[in-house]
Amino acid sequence: MNSTVQIGPIDLRDYLKSQGWTVLQEATRDRLFVFSNSNFPRRQIIFPMDQSAPDYTEAVALAMHKLGEILSLNPVQVATRIQEAKDDVLRLRVAFEGNDSTLPLSFATALIQNTEKLLKAAACTVMRPRAHHPKLALNEATNFVENARFGQTQIGSFILKVACPIYAMDIQGQLTLDGQEVPFVRNVTSTLYRALNGLATAIETDMVDSLVEQLKTAEQPLISSNLCEAISNMHDDQVNNQLDLSFDWSVLRAPSLPNASRVLSFQSDYFPRIEEVRQELRRAETDQIDTFIGTVEALEGEMGPDGRRFGYVVLSLLIREESESIRVRMFLAADDYAKAAFAHTQHGAYVAVTGRLRPGRQPRQLLDVSVFNFISSERLSYTPTF
Repeated sequence: MNSTVQIGPIDLRDYLKSQGWTVLQEATRDRLFVFSNSNFPRRQIIFPMDQSAPDYTEAVALAMHKLGEILSLNPVQVATRIQEAKDDVLRLRVAFEGNDSTLPLSFATALIQNTEKLLKAAACTVMRPRAHHPKLALNEATNFVENARFGQTQIGSFILKVACPIYAMDIQGQLTLDGQEVPFVRNVTSTLYRALNGLATAIETDMVDSLVEQLKTAEQPLISSNLCEAISNMHDDQVNNQLDLSFDWSVLRAPSLPNASRVLSFQSDYFPRIEEVRQELRRAETDQIDTFIGTVEALEGEMGPDGRRFGYVVLSLLIREESESIRVRMFLAADDYAKAAFAHTQHGAYVAVTGRLRPGRQPRQLLDVSVFNFISSERLSYTPTF
């Protein structure tokens, strides 16, 4: 079996230990792993400790065959479980009545795209919990998705499988529900499970309004509008599908979650309620009062009766919290407009502006401007990246 050569002795050892098998320490002196299990007193699993051993592939194939008999799985399924032992695996099942042998291509594409959005939303929530993420552009969220792997699809309507190696990222987020020592990837997957479980439960118990109010006032909301948008986009009106999500947790670390093996089902009539939650959380985004640094991109002013220009300008501002630049439109009186015009003509020039940044689509509005100053690049302690 080709898959056996990809399985290392340590991975197989760790998987067997997670299933209750005990290693015979005396045998390791002879470079052998010998396992026994009190539930199967007449069975032993033996394979070399060295992958370079001449009989390694044959021994592992036999071990897989024995495990398959015990677990009622074929050797390929056993190999898949061993290979995913270090992963938290998310399965998304699209189920619907009628001809379930095909999906509209556009919907299949949307399903994959919104799975990525779902994972990024959960990662952003772990890093910076909020009801709405203006953009899912945090480096940590991008790296999380880059480390995830698209698994082979499975039989049973349409099942999309994503494996997330729990030790792939050595960072710490703001949201640590399961303790500071929990790996970042596990923090993301457990946060995603809690969010989806809370959303499904609120719909089923008719507590959606209470959930929304709680999320609007929470310091660290688990559910964001972005997560709701990703789930909503996994429903197609013509297909009228149900979405089932399940998690297989890495055997290397047990999840500290109630009912962690529960399948989270979103029936077709759930999706209008999810859209309601999304809209409410999107409106919950508050104004941001701060001093921003950026560049002048456009001048839209007009000449005043005193011969001086005033009016709207368009800036590109760096939002540190989101690690992104955004386009902003603001009104300036003549004195500040002159500073903006000068900055617009200078290479490498920046401006600092203090005001109230409104949420919404770009160009966003910056109101109540109290300070507007020209800054040369030499005076900056860092150089913004746009």
